[in-house]
Amino acid sequence: MADPITNVPTLARFRVLERTAPTRPAIADVDGAVAAALSEMGIERSRLAGRSIAVAVGSRGIASLREVVCAACQWLSRQGARPFVFPAMGSHGGATDEGQRQVLAEYGVVPEFVGAWVRSSMSAVRAGTTPEGFPAFMDRNAWESDGVLVINRVKPHTGFSGRVESGLAKMITVGMGKEQGARNFHRLAARHGYEPVIRAVAGTVLGTGKILGGLALAENSRHELAAIRGANPENLLAGEEQTLALAKSMLPRIPFAKLDLLVVDEIGKNISGSGMDTKVIGRGIPFAPGEAPEIRLIYARDLTEESTGNGLGAGLADIIHQRLYQKIDFAKTHVNGRTSLHPSVARVPMWFSADREALEFALRVLGSPEPAEQRVVWIRNTLCLDRILVSEGLAAEAAGLEGWRVAREGQEREFDSEGNLASPVAHGAARLTGDRTQSRL
Repeated sequence: MADPITNVPTLARFRVLERTAPTRPAIADVDGAVAAALSEMGIERSRLAGRSIAVAVGSRGIASLREVVCAACQWLSRQGARPFVFPAMGSHGGATDEGQRQVLAEYGVVPEFVGAWVRSSMSAVRAGTTPEGFPAFMDRNAWESDGVLVINRVKPHTGFSGRVESGLAKMITVGMGKEQGARNFHRLAARHGYEPVIRAVAGTVLGTGKILGGLALAENSRHELAAIRGANPENLLAGEEQTLALAKSMLPRIPFAKLDLLVVDEIGKNISGSGMDTKVIGRGIPFAPGEAPEIRLIYARDLTEESTGNGLGAGLADIIHQRLYQKIDFAKTHVNGRTSLHPSVARVPMWFSADREALEFALRVLGSPEPAEQRVVWIRNTLCLDRILVSEGLAAEAAGLEGWRVAREGQEREFDSEGNLASPVAHGAARLTGDRTQSRL
């Protein structure tokens, strides 16, 4: 419905929809879980005592990452090893030594906390060649160490589907290969497919004997660390397949098949490799029917500080806020786009100087539906989906969802003097209390 005087479409009232429990409990004792996983791997003490051990850490916003890295370094030190951390993140961090060191620092992975030096270098060596003729690269500091421990989250990849997607094997193939390895991987994957190249290159690196093993991490629907599994070189790929199946079962999802509009507070590289998780928004890669929601329009409002200007993923939205546009470092974004061979996610859609303009435009594109007819969901980002806002037209449908609770009272969003809205799903926004919503707005 439009305002009878201004003919401006009216945005629906919203209700809070909240998951009543995580898909799996979070790990309470991270230090103990890391130590247990490493001990169960049965690494020979002779490979650790007095040895220089490289610990691979990537650029993703993994739950309890610095605690996991610290616990791993402490365990290695107790075995008599001399651990150091190195960035295993391909071309991220602007493809510079200091840029990658800074990415780790932003996650709290610094010598003062983890108890080990951070050695950051973009230099890589050729570690071997696969039977198919694919070159394999490795960070020079890691190659010159006595062994490598790989730490990464296992989760569905935003660019393809398979039995092995984003995890230890991909970090070995891409992240540890630095910019040279990342470029090589994406070039080969464009021709031979993602999973075949990951398996081939990771298999060749594992065959060098440099990899001691890996810690596979998996998160629940609340982005909490819910599983830590150790993997020896000989069963790393098989173990990752099992961990990926677990991770998929715990994934957060938008619980609706079709939406008119999705409002996303923030996108960013710390949220997803593609800025927004393609398997949450149903864009960017092919999907089977019913695998992901059908969303007519996506409005993205901001870029995370942790992305340090890398705006990859803005192109998955239809419209964006001016603040997001102004934060994009196009040099960083284009380096990532060129490396990944995904120009579409590096594109910049229409941007608006205020939420009011953007939402009015979106509703007009949708045909100015009545508020009761609007199917709108508002989320903080594609990782945080346990507490979302839904338009009142979706409230009745949401009431029938198992494991979810919807607030009885609706909320009207009020624009400030500049035409912007405060986020109801940002850090610190209140959670449901009984049937009422305690809101800071």
